[in-house]
Amino acid sequence: MPSTSRCCRSCPRCNDCPVVLAAAARARLRETQADAVNSLFGEVLTGTVGIARRPLPDHIERMLDELESARRGESPAAVAA
Repeated sequence: MPSTSRCCRSCPRCNDCPVVLAAAARARLRETQADAVNSLFGEVLTGTVGIARRPLPDHIERMLDELESARRGESPAAVAA
């Protein structure tokens, strides 16, 4: 005979059980908090927390373009075009 002191959480009558409802609410809260933390972590890594991204100075943009073209094996003249 099954123990009546434990909830199996799978009976149709358990759909409105406060224990099951509380467990589901805690699971939703954990998911929401995890999503918020992941989102904040991503924003911190990309530098978009609370501010708009500032454009890079022109000389930095040119240097990055030159580095990217060198990585691809293109000539520097192809970058200037």
